[in-house]
Amino acid sequence: MNALRKKVVFAIVTLVIIFAVIEGSARLIWWGLEWRALRLTKLHGTEALRGDAIHFMKEPDALLGYTLKPGNYGTSLWISSQRFPQRDIIPVTRRPGYLRIACLGESTTFGNSSVSNYPVFLRGILDRDGHDFRGYEVINAGVPGWDSDQVERRTRREIAPLKPDVAILYVGWNDFQSYDPLAPPPQMSNFETYFSGASGNFLSAHETLKSIALLSELYRSRHQARPATAGETPQASQTYRFLTRNLDRIVADLRGENPGVKIFICTLVGRWPVGTSAEWAAIPGIWWMTNHHITPDAAPAWMERINGQLRAFASTRSLSLIDLAAAFGDLDRSKLQYDWAHMTSEGYELMAWNMFTAMEKEGIVHGQEDTRYAQLLAQFRMVPSAVRR
Repeated sequence: MNALRKKVVFAIVTLVIIFAVIEGSARLIWWGLEWRALRLTKLHGTEALRGDAIHFMKEPDALLGYTLKPGNYGTSLWISSQRFPQRDIIPVTRRPGYLRIACLGESTTFGNSSVSNYPVFLRGILDRDGHDFRGYEVINAGVPGWDSDQVERRTRREIAPLKPDVAILYVGWNDFQSYDPLAPPPQMSNFETYFSGASGNFLSAHETLKSIALLSELYRSRHQARPATAGETPQASQTYRFLTRNLDRIVADLRGENPGVKIFICTLVGRWPVGTSAEWAAIPGIWWMTNHHITPDAAPAWMERINGQLRAFASTRSLSLIDLAAAFGDLDRSKLQYDWAHMTSEGYELMAWNMFTAMEKEGIVHGQEDTRYAQLLAQFRMVPSAVRR
């Protein structure tokens, strides 16, 4: 019996030593790959900013490619030390009685300025009409030009540790711009392609054991998305598979820090086809729409593809949906959007009202009666002639 026990102990010790050697070797390999990925990402971020129209408010970043640069950029635009386009500093330690909301997205979340974006309008509605909490903290985590890869990476590093009670995801516009739905499914994400290549995957692993992470990456590299054959139209699930992947990771990131966080997924509001021919001629088009000669009249069908996927994502993950595309469907978007995606101040305010209403329906907040929302709806209700003039 003693001999058998010794053999079992010896076998266990041997397996532990073998595993420790494998995991130790994997970590050394991983750290080398991670260092290379960080170096490449920051280098390519520096190069990308050279041609950026608003490079003065951005700086290279080894994990994100680039991010916002703290500072004051005029009377209505400033970026805090936390790199949010707002003056408020969000403390890591939660303040009792405060509701914390994180708004995740891109330039359509960043807004037109620090006083014209949907997070700031949402904060104003809560401060004026909300009566459930001592105060409200609304984080504007939008960065112009980012795609969903960068939103996820920042969420994991900076937003999730702030443990928001509510997260509103208006994410996907730059994925919609980046991936041609008429081309074969992409082999790498847009971020990996332009900032770090395949090495960027070593910055996105969620596995604790690096031996497993390396095996996962090896498997992923050998099982890329199947390219579409000639004449085959890629499905939205393949065209936007990186968006879905990143949304899943964002949800996991947020819940990992706060299991009780309430997450809202928003559909995207596209202006097409509302507006005159002259207006559309003056608005720069999306590159793949231009290449495929997709007109403003045909564009809504392509918008519906990505919005359909966002609705399905919310449904299959049991997340709350804010269907902004439907909410803006009968509004005159030629007066609410100055291009195909970005809003005027009134457009961002209407987005905020939809978000506030969604939180009311979920019982997160309760507000007193306010006629402002009804006034905006009446002001911008679309007449039939506004679609195409």
